[in-house]
Amino acid sequence: MEVGDKDLLISNDGYHDWVIANENMAKVLAAKGYHYQFSFAKNAGHVDKDTKAQTLPEALEYVWQGYPLSGKKIVLRF
Repeated sequence: MEVGDKDLLISNDGYHDWVIANENMAKVLAAKGYHYQFSFAKNAGHVDKDTKAQTLPEALEYVWQGYPLSGKKIVLRF
Protein backbone atom coordinates (compact mmCIF):
# COMPACT_ATOMS: atom_id res chain seq x y z
CA MET A 1 0.00 0.00 0.00
CA GLU A 2 1.23 3.48 -0.79
CA VAL A 3 -0.32 6.85 -0.13
CA GLY A 4 0.88 10.40 -0.62
CA ASP A 5 0.17 13.15 1.87
CA LYS A 6 -1.63 15.11 -0.87
CA ASP A 7 -3.59 12.09 -2.12
CA LEU A 8 -7.28 13.00 -2.48
CA LEU A 9 -7.64 15.26 0.53
CA ILE A 10 -11.07 16.88 0.68
CA SER A 11 -10.94 18.07 4.25
CA ASN A 12 -14.33 19.75 4.44
CA ASP A 13 -16.39 16.57 4.92
CA GLY A 14 -14.18 14.30 7.07
CA TYR A 15 -14.65 11.27 4.80
CA HIS A 16 -12.27 11.77 1.87
CA ASP A 17 -8.79 11.59 3.37
CA TRP A 18 -6.86 8.73 1.77
CA VAL A 19 -3.98 9.08 4.21
CA ILE A 20 -6.27 8.31 7.15
CA ALA A 21 -8.04 5.57 5.17
CA ASN A 22 -4.72 3.86 4.37
CA GLU A 23 -3.48 4.22 7.94
CA ASN A 24 -6.71 2.62 9.17
CA MET A 25 -6.36 -0.21 6.63
CA ALA A 26 -2.79 -0.85 7.79
CA LYS A 27 -4.01 -1.09 11.41
CA VAL A 28 -6.69 -3.61 10.43
CA LEU A 29 -4.24 -5.72 8.40
CA ALA A 30 -1.77 -5.71 11.31
CA ALA A 31 -4.48 -6.62 13.82
CA LYS A 32 -5.53 -9.57 11.65
CA GLY A 33 -1.90 -10.74 11.28
CA TYR A 34 -1.62 -10.11 7.53
CA HIS A 35 1.74 -9.39 5.96
CA TYR A 36 1.68 -6.00 4.30
CA GLN A 37 3.89 -3.10 3.37
CA PHE A 38 2.77 0.50 3.80
CA SER A 39 4.65 3.41 2.24
CA PHE A 40 3.86 7.03 3.05
CA ALA A 41 5.14 9.56 0.50
CA LYS A 42 5.59 13.19 1.58
CA ASN A 43 4.61 15.87 -0.94
CA ALA A 44 3.09 13.29 -3.30
CA GLY A 45 -0.33 13.23 -4.90
CA HIS A 46 -2.42 10.43 -6.36
CA VAL A 47 -0.42 8.04 -8.57
CA ASP A 48 2.67 10.25 -8.30
CA LYS A 49 5.18 9.31 -11.02
CA ASP A 50 8.31 9.85 -8.91
CA THR A 51 6.87 7.91 -5.99
CA LYS A 52 6.01 4.96 -8.24
CA ALA A 53 9.53 4.96 -9.67
CA GLN A 54 10.99 4.84 -6.15
CA THR A 55 8.62 2.32 -4.56
CA LEU A 56 7.54 -0.09 -7.31
CA PRO A 57 10.74 -2.17 -7.54
CA GLU A 58 10.79 -2.83 -3.78
CA ALA A 59 7.04 -3.49 -3.76
CA LEU A 60 7.41 -6.10 -6.51
CA GLU A 61 10.26 -7.76 -4.62
CA TYR A 62 8.05 -7.85 -1.52
CA VAL A 63 5.11 -9.37 -3.38
CA TRP A 64 7.22 -12.06 -5.04
CA GLN A 65 9.50 -12.90 -2.08
CA GLY A 66 9.84 -16.62 -1.59
CA TYR A 67 8.37 -17.43 -5.01
CA PRO A 68 10.38 -20.24 -6.64
CA LEU A 69 12.64 -19.02 -9.43
CA SER A 70 12.72 -20.60 -12.86
CA GLY A 71 15.99 -20.99 -14.76
CA LYS A 72 15.77 -17.50 -16.29
CA LYS A 73 16.44 -14.24 -14.53
CA ILE A 74 14.38 -11.21 -15.54
CA VAL A 75 15.76 -7.73 -14.96
CA LEU A 76 13.27 -4.87 -14.75
CA ARG A 77 14.50 -1.39 -15.65
CA PHE A 78 12.52 1.76 -15.04
